[in-house]
Amino acid sequence: MERKIYDICIIGGGASGLACAAEAGKLMPGISVFIVEKNDVPGRKILSTGNGRCNLSNMKCPGHEDVLRFFSSIGVMTRTDDAGRIYPYSEDAKDVAEALTGAALQTGAEIMTGAVCTACSFDEKERLYETQITVKGDSAAEHKAFSVLSRRVVIAAGGKAAPKLGTTGDGYRLARKFYHSVTTLAPALTAVETHEDLSPLSGVRAKVRLSLIVHGGSIFEEDGEIQFTDYGISGICVFDMSRFMVIPEGRTLINGFDDYAAEIDFLPDVRDVDSLVRERLAGEPESALRSVVKKPVAEMILGRTGGDPEMTAWMLKHFMVHPSGLRGWDHAEITRGGVPLNELKMDRMESKYFPGLFFTGEIIDFDGPCGGFNLENAWETGLRAARAIASDMETMGRDDNGRQQEE
Repeated sequence: MERKIYDICIIGGGASGLACAAEAGKLMPGISVFIVEKNDVPGRKILSTGNGRCNLSNMKCPGHEDVLRFFSSIGVMTRTDDAGRIYPYSEDAKDVAEALTGAALQTGAEIMTGAVCTACSFDEKERLYETQITVKGDSAAEHKAFSVLSRRVVIAAGGKAAPKLGTTGDGYRLARKFYHSVTTLAPALTAVETHEDLSPLSGVRAKVRLSLIVHGGSIFEEDGEIQFTDYGISGICVFDMSRFMVIPEGRTLINGFDDYAAEIDFLPDVRDVDSLVRERLAGEPESALRSVVKKPVAEMILGRTGGDPEMTAWMLKHFMVHPSGLRGWDHAEITRGGVPLNELKMDRMESKYFPGLFFTGEIIDFDGPCGGFNLENAWETGLRAARAIASDMETMGRDDNGRQQEE
């Protein structure tokens, strides 16, 4: 009996993998697709995006219109908020995951959940990829191992962020097996730990202007809401800042952030802070900053300045904290680093080293800010790979040797 040869084997049934399968099936009816997914359900990480609302794109993304057309084609209606963030109209991430899974299944894709890709290789003679898979049983003795043959492989295994959701960096190992390099990996879009004890401010939220200072110069600035915690600072602007906190060569996690300082401006809309503070401090110092900043912040500032008007005014605009680290993989939303873009044909997401090998989603060296930019990358790259594969198949035609062979 001849083994079935699939047109595509997709390693990872997340955002980019499901988008790739759905689009490939739509463009090339009858295409055979096999998806390997380690979680019990496909699209598990999608469920956690946008605090469960699934911020699937942003009006500022150049490719958002194409992505919206794709989602419309699979029955997902969307809405856009005042900041340009795009959500499913129901604002329920589960609807997006189910629509993607359903679209892939409707085109005939086979999805195997609870399955781990252990290896992948290319047979030069047969011009086929062989993907080794293990399906876990209740015990080691019940594990089942088998392989899948395919003409093309899409590595859509995600990054290392949020390992509890299944993204544990498996795809990087596969990429290296195909002679691809992987740039330095680091957690991104995550909270920042500080040397200062900010626990007295824990739970306080404030609308601020946040800057990242290195060697006296600002390399990042964003207005937004900051949240103080017992370990440091959090919030969307802090998450976005974390993308710029790169450990220099020769440094480690112990001293890698020593050159950074985060500057918090509590009054980004107020220019003449000196006059404001002098007038207020002429009275009772403890009530001087009432309605200006929240009480715990006022107490910490006055504790640092001793009520000195000039120093207090300066600190309202330049409240400095010093990062000691990032919160790590368990708390990060995305991965910074991955397969370098210059090793890929970016218009196709295809490897420059192995024809028929594609990389999509978080595994590539791309990280965007909060607001839908990273999911946009997942959809875009998945669609790009699907369209490249469909175009190749249409160009080559499917003669007797190219048709899938059933067992």
